[in-house]
Amino acid sequence: MKATIEQVEGLQKLLDIKMVDVEQEKAKTGELIEIVGRESLDAQREQDAANIQATETNKLAAEAEQVKATANKELEEAIPAMKAAEAAVACLDKKSIQELKSLASPPPACLDVAKGCLLLRGEKKNFAWGNGQKMMNNPAKFIEEVQAFDGSNIDQWILD
Repeated sequence: MKATIEQVEGLQKLLDIKMVDVEQEKAKTGELIEIVGRESLDAQREQDAANIQATETNKLAAEAEQVKATANKELEEAIPAMKAAEAAVACLDKKSIQELKSLASPPPACLDVAKGCLLLRGEKKNFAWGNGQKMMNNPAKFIEEVQAFDGSNIDQWILD
């Protein structure tokens, strides 16, 4: 019985030591749970921020798609006009330009076309017929300039 009591006392001391170890492990586990909780909170905040950014990005993408659709529609409408303009430019000849510039008082439509040409060449103020005649002074050169004109690079002030 004495041996059993000694064994029980030994086991009791061993149990006390193990209980200290268990308490230390419980404290470490509590700290770990606290760290995981903070990191989970940080992760949730980052996820919320990412969701907000994704929503904004999707909104911008939808707006860009709408602008693209509008631009494509305008382009589809402009293509026939561009083809007609190319055809009109292709039929220009030196004799016709000489006849036009020799008119003292051309029809209003001719004045509008001359004003448009002056604008596209960068003229800001002087749209008088005399300035248009001066622009067509050398008909062959004028026709070359019109045919070589790059309609895709027109300054915004001219378009306005």
